[in-house]
Amino acid sequence: MTVELINAKPPEIDHWPDLIPLSAPSLPGLDPSLLPGWAGEYAHALAAETETSPELAVGMILATCSSTAARSLRVELNEGHSEPCNLWIVAALPPGNRKSAVQAAATAPLVSWEQNQASALNAEINRVSSERMTMEARAKELRAKSAKEKGESRAREFAQEVADIEANLPDVPKPPQIWTADVTPERLGALLAEQNECMAWLSSEGGIFELLNGRYSNGIPNLDLVLKAHSGDADRVDRGSRPAVFLKNPLLTIGLSPQPDVLRGLSSKPGFRGRGLLGRFLYLLPPSLIGYRKLTPNPVPKYLTENYAAGIYAMLNWQPEESSEGANIPHTLRLSSAAAEEHHAFALHIEGQMRPGGKLGNFTDWAGKSPGAALRLAGVLHAIRHAHGTPWSTEIPKETMDSALSIMATITQHSLAALDLMGADSDTGEAKVVWDWICRTRNERFTLRNAFEALKGTFQRVKNLQPAIDILEERGYIKVVRIPNEGPGRPPSPLICVRPEIVETWQ
Repeated sequence: MTVELINAKPPEIDHWPDLIPLSAPSLPGLDPSLLPGWAGEYAHALAAETETSPELAVGMILATCSSTAARSLRVELNEGHSEPCNLWIVAALPPGNRKSAVQAAATAPLVSWEQNQASALNAEINRVSSERMTMEARAKELRAKSAKEKGESRAREFAQEVADIEANLPDVPKPPQIWTADVTPERLGALLAEQNECMAWLSSEGGIFELLNGRYSNGIPNLDLVLKAHSGDADRVDRGSRPAVFLKNPLLTIGLSPQPDVLRGLSSKPGFRGRGLLGRFLYLLPPSLIGYRKLTPNPVPKYLTENYAAGIYAMLNWQPEESSEGANIPHTLRLSSAAAEEHHAFALHIEGQMRPGGKLGNFTDWAGKSPGAALRLAGVLHAIRHAHGTPWSTEIPKETMDSALSIMATITQHSLAALDLMGADSDTGEAKVVWDWICRTRNERFTLRNAFEALKGTFQRVKNLQPAIDILEERGYIKVVRIPNEGPGRPPSPLICVRPEIVETWQ
């Protein structure tokens, strides 16, 4: 294809089909001020420092605060219905948007708290470990004597001493662990058992979906424990030759910031939609600010970082209640009558939207859980507001419920777009990549070869690019003009023309 042909008058195209939108819907932003005090202030400053959309910082800070609140609090709606405070949040952004930096900043207090706790326990761990090794060595010595002893009575005495020693072996203290970024479902069960049945999975990647889809279990999905750990249902984890782990009330918080492509096609994974996994997440699709950033330093003020860390530490240091049997149980948060009325109105609205033909009629798996998610959000916001006190000693007010419902209104629109994305095929996503390039370069005519040369970092061969071109043509964005071969050799690369109405908007 020659430059002259590209620059020539465009060929006459008799008919353009109706334009079928390709881009994602315009989604509302999430105001950091909906988070109380120190959390909202830090979210605003963190978004400014990293030049990222506030939804990312808000989502990751909510996940961090949820991982602390879930250890000590539940929200009661009415007698017989309460929700834990663990949230599952996904904020998906393309690469290059400083997701890891935001995630690291949001979770930094968890890391430092764990390190401080481990340092404080180090001497005790060493002491108990030494004592245990000494007792194990003594048991080993007595077992050897028992095996060699010819007298049956004396052998039984040695064996009983071994049994007594082993029955009294001290447990080596384990430093508290609040979160993990990569763990198999089987190991997750052990972690929950070791850490008072409460754990958070916080990561800037989406590897959890590969693990749950059976990366280490021959492609067999492994969803049971994770699903139960959303609501706190009892579970038993059998781990081969090791003793089974019994979990009475496991709770898992999840905070992820993967690439949007990780979400694409998740609906087709066995059990992900049908068993309700995807319906348990609260999704955010923040816009990318790449290309519009000022790239000038704007660090978070030190006092905001310190206030944020102090709030997280205070929540981590809450002491749970004790049952009559001496077991730890969470404190109960209760709603004020006005907050309960607001929540009831929200639940009724969602119920109506789930009717056939309603806005949420095709998303009942997600929408049916949104009133419970709103309760959890209200609990986390209340916990943030009273981090340095005792949130269980005061009711959740209407103002806090209003903030939770405002967050849910935004999350609802983002979640519907995310669920649509999960059902989309990869070709549609690649078509968006090609269309973004067309809009950036504003080439109203170009060849298929031109597009491939510009995008070969994404498409390894021309044939890999073709499905994206086909989708753009089917949706009315472009027309592909086949140029006849007028001589020997391979035919010219097809000429691609952009829809004239779109070209006019570039002027």
